[in-house]
Amino acid sequence: MTGYAEVILIFNLAADGLLLTAAGILLGQPIKKTRIVIASMIGTIPLLLHMITGWDWLIHFAVKLMTPVLMLVIAYKITRIAILLSASLTFYFVTFLTGGVLFGFQSVFLNGAASGQFSTVLLFILSISVAFYFIQRRLFSMSTKRNFKKQTVPVTFSICRKEWSGTALIDTGNSLCDPITKKEVAVCQIRHEDGWPAAISSGEQAILTQLPDQWAEKMTWIPARSIGAEKQLLAAFRTDEFTVFLDGKSIRTDRALVTFTTVALSDDQSFFCILHPNMVRQ
Repeated sequence: MTGYAEVILIFNLAADGLLLTAAGILLGQPIKKTRIVIASMIGTIPLLLHMITGWDWLIHFAVKLMTPVLMLVIAYKITRIAILLSASLTFYFVTFLTGGVLFGFQSVFLNGAASGQFSTVLLFILSISVAFYFIQRRLFSMSTKRNFKKQTVPVTFSICRKEWSGTALIDTGNSLCDPITKKEVAVCQIRHEDGWPAAISSGEQAILTQLPDQWAEKMTWIPARSIGAEKQLLAAFRTDEFTVFLDGKSIRTDRALVTFTTVALSDDQSFFCILHPNMVRQ
């Protein structure tokens, strides 16, 4: 019986450590192994005392609810209530999701034809790995897209010594790109009086043949489904330099294409360019 109790305690210690680590990574907290181990040991104390004394209050719901909070404080030195609440909810979410995945694996492997081939420990490690992948890659990806959806950033680019700078909208719905080179395309608003070639600022494709040679060499045709019209070819231009300023950092690329329009892109003039979301990836 003693050996069985030791296995339970060790498994509980390891499980707490894995859950704390996963929650810390998702929260962006620095991971310190020593503090994780100490916090995991704190989380095991109620179970150990219950085995020794038999006191039922040690496994009461309130104790189970508050123990992870103390573990998070020890593991990541969290002192602010708002951050602690967010960290606690993240820890509970990881725990419940891992438990659900573990239950599913047990139902498939331990109660089915493959019964006996997988230990509970192995299934737990597999479960927390799957849960962590789902949270980080799927939920965080969706959250990033929502955050980018209405974000505006400063942008500057140059073509044939002609420079443009202004505010751009990161539009996750913009999938415009060159189907051959896979270069992303930005839509930029210009004005007639800004000195752009007349063939571009006029907005008429018929006179694009009148472009100067240096501009004509940079032009390519991009098939588009809907930018003012259905199923048309847009004239896009290869930039000499394209820079996006995001979170205090500059993201520079020479793989950008720009198509121009004289139509206002924003009714309130809050942005003058629409970016492909890949243009802000570092």
